[in-house]
Amino acid sequence: MEYLLKLFFRLRLLATLFLVFVFLVRCQGNKAQLTIDDTSTTNVEEVLPKTPAGNLVREHLRLSMGNGEDAEVKYQQSLTNLRAEPEAIFILSAAYKKVPEENYLYRNMLVEALKQLHSGEALASLNSIASERIPEDRNPENEEMDTRIDETVIRLTAVEGISLLAADSLVDADKALRLLIGNKNLSIRQMAVRGYLQSAIGDNEEKMQELYNLIPKEEHWYITNKATDIKEVAHPDMPEKFEIKTRETNTSPKIKE
Repeated sequence: MEYLLKLFFRLRLLATLFLVFVFLVRCQGNKAQLTIDDTSTTNVEEVLPKTPAGNLVREHLRLSMGNGEDAEVKYQQSLTNLRAEPEAIFILSAAYKKVPEENYLYRNMLVEALKQLHSGEALASLNSIASERIPEDRNPENEEMDTRIDETVIRLTAVEGISLLAADSLVDADKALRLLIGNKNLSIRQMAVRGYLQSAIGDNEEKMQELYNLIPKEEHWYITNKATDIKEVAHPDMPEKFEIKTRETNTSPKIKE
């Protein structure tokens, strides 16, 4: 549970950083750079080809973080155009491999685009990304950030893409989810189980029995195809009043009267 809470708040932080990220991209124009911090910069021109198809992908990534009344309409139209582009999957997959590891936001944007294509041809790339080993935390001395969570988010996005394909009756996607259920990462196992049970392939009850036999008993709690009703989740008892204690030291600043 503690890990899931960390993941939830990390996702909220990622959403905020995305907005800053897009602002930086738009301010730079054609020579835009995707700047995450002082040490992590990727030039868009280096990872996306200067071709009509490459420009289509570039524009889609920009529109995916748009805002305003017509933002959704523009995004859906861009998605339609991207799905009709035969080179889109190759460009997105190639770009993902070129982006430095620490550019987690941009990497996840590329995987999200692959996911939204709803194309069986993207399965190989999505499965490869979902199955990648999660590297050790790059900054273990930083207690507030854990790059393993960033890496997990990227892989969960890929598993979601595979799940969409399985829901569209793609047999190979269903098989991929079955293999991902054996992943070492708990969050990936959970996402794979959910996608496997929501797949259009096979009998759901037989799959659940299969999972009960396959997964350790202490993890049976996430073998379900039902969404959790937040109203049914037990909430901790909270005190009516909070007592805030202050501690004064010799070095505490004083206000002169």
